[in-house]
Amino acid sequence: MSIEHNKQVVIRFNKEFFQSGNTAITKELLADNFKNHTAPPNAPTDASVMIQFITGFHKGFSEVTVQIHEVLAEDDKVSLRKTISAAHTGEFMGKPATGKKVEMNVIEIDILKDGKITDHWSRNDFMQIVQGL
Repeated sequence: MSIEHNKQVVIRFNKEFFQSGNTAITKELLADNFKNHTAPPNAPTDASVMIQFITGFHKGFSEVTVQIHEVLAEDDKVSLRKTISAAHTGEFMGKPATGKKVEMNVIEIDILKDGKITDHWSRNDFMQIVQGL
């Protein structure tokens, strides 16, 4: 697959999975051997942790948007810098709705093979946001 195609796969995944909460998209855009290198210690490294997180996130937050600031790609790697914005309108991680608007800054790296994401790493400031709710 071309570098441009790989970039579009990662952008689509971000818009459909993170922004829209479409967990079914994992079957289409993540490889069978997908590995989430950002999974918490002792957690499964397949897509299940990400699916669980995004399902809970969309229950606790509304008006979710993903703004992609930069997309860089080389060979089979795509990296992006994004901001996820949302409003805390439901219970999340034991915290009742506050109505606060939040912004999470994320940098991620994905590896793709045959048009599917095989590996994922990300760094974000999410825990600081949760503490501020």
